Amino acid sequence: MITAEKLEKVKNTAHDFFSKTGISNFEVKVIEASNDESLNIDLLTDDAGFYIGERGRNIGAFETALRIVMKKNFGEIPNFHLDVNNYRSLKEGSLKELAKKAAHRARFYKKDVTLEAMSAYDRRIIHTELAPHPDIKTESIGEDKERRVVVRYIS
Repeated sequence: MITAEKLEKVKNTAHDFFSKTGISNFEVKVIEASNDESLNIDLLTDDAGFYIGERGRNIGAFETALRIVMKKNFGEIPNFHLDVNNYRSLKEGSLKELAKKAAHRARFYKKDVTLEAMSAYDRRIIHTELAPHPDIKTESIGEDKERRVVVRYIS
């Protein structure tokens, strides 16, 4: 469990970080995740497009930069995920739906279903969503930015 003092320090550090990016009207919320081992840092802003980027690419870059700042300020930092205006939360829901549809197609047609290229974070959501299904196997294939998930039906 993370102390209230540490949560406040994380929030202040994140607030300072984002204020230095030139943003003026924003709010930072820091919430302990349900697993008690990580934090969710939510940036709420009218300039969400800039912080999200094309297909969510900027969020990852800002998360990496914020992680460096946190490590410099804290030494040992708790694991955290950055979200902007609930973009990642909403995307996670749509990725879970995509995973379910791909599994259904793989079962129905008894053929592999190859999803579009996606980030490691997004691929992990697909793998995790389908892991409990014994008749479905997932595998990441490809290189670098072209890595994608293949959903396979196991008879």
